[in-house]
Amino acid sequence: MEREHTTSDSTQRDQAINEFIEADTSETPFEIKTIHTGPKYETTERIFRLLHLLTANNCSRDDIFGQLRDYYKIGEEDDSRVKASSQRAGRMLRRDLHFLQNMGFQINETHTDNTIRYSLVKGTGPGSTFLFNQTELDTLILLHALFADPARYTPATAMHPLPASTPHNPFAEQIVALVERLVATLPATQKKHFDRWVRKPFVYLNMDTVTDYLPHRNTIDTLVNFILGRQQIQFEYGSMNRAQNRSQETLLHEEVDPYYIVHQDGHLYLIGYTHATNTVLEYRVDRIKSGTIKPSPQHKLIDIERRPKPIEFRYWLDSSIAKSGLSLRWLTQTIEREEPYIDEQGKQHSRILIRATAYSEWRILQQMHKYGDKAELVSPPEQREKMRKEVARMHNYYQK
Repeated sequence: MEREHTTSDSTQRDQAINEFIEADTSETPFEIKTIHTGPKYETTERIFRLLHLLTANNCSRDDIFGQLRDYYKIGEEDDSRVKASSQRAGRMLRRDLHFLQNMGFQINETHTDNTIRYSLVKGTGPGSTFLFNQTELDTLILLHALFADPARYTPATAMHPLPASTPHNPFAEQIVALVERLVATLPATQKKHFDRWVRKPFVYLNMDTVTDYLPHRNTIDTLVNFILGRQQIQFEYGSMNRAQNRSQETLLHEEVDPYYIVHQDGHLYLIGYTHATNTVLEYRVDRIKSGTIKPSPQHKLIDIERRPKPIEFRYWLDSSIAKSGLSLRWLTQTIEREEPYIDEQGKQHSRILIRATAYSEWRILQQMHKYGDKAELVSPPEQREKMRKEVARMHNYYQK
């Protein structure tokens, strides 16, 4: 369908060019010709001059005729009525604008005080075909699979189950739309290849979030604007169980330096430095109360010299876990050494010592909890002490 539409558009454009030139030259006297030029060349130059003028300016008819009077054959002795839409110059301009529109350019007309002004919409114009090689085409398919809902193209059945997917990613719709716009310009063979793999994929890479972040798109956009402006902010922040208890009050966080938004563990987090505790914290975007993000009371700018200082820590990890891959939650990680050890049953195992960095103290402890007895936090000492107290508290739970 898309290819047929593209071919039809191309045919219509070719026909429009021929009809335009025939109509234009029929009204252009041949004595206007100059050496090595002719009516067709003058028409082409006039069109390009008009296109260039509208690309950079919002022009009235008088502006156009004033700048391009020679191209529209308006002499000093001509009556001003020649510019009217029903007269010679006016008809030429009307055909020129119509021709540009047929070629795919979008021209806005605004009416103010009985004056029509014309402007060209940027990004419009004749469509072009992207020529991808096979590797690039396969990459485009994978990019589409990262954000598209599989059930949109192939309904799930008992014989053909698909990963359950609800569009939670706030950027998915725009990314999928952009990919499909590129696909619409592909040659027929490449488009057929894309459609076949999209409708019956063998690799599902949906990059969705655990929580539905579509309702929080305005919050994300607001945060991005403050980050771009290096503006210190304040906002109201809800507790973990706010979703279950809507009436629960939120806590006001003031003097927060926003750095960037990251995707971790299926959630979107704002990484920010809070002056109240002089620490870098992770704020879950869906827990930031909508409409409460404002400049800090002091209207301070972020200190660009200050950067989030990562926490460096070291921990032992059982080799049986490390073989399947180290955690991707850390900013950096390096294996320092490996050594054997004997467990409580007298069996020999091995463990590796890892040096890593992270921004969040809470996230370090959380991950150590997930590893259970397969990991031991070594340093820094204050982190190890916090971990020891948490384990002791958990141990007490099971003594009752």
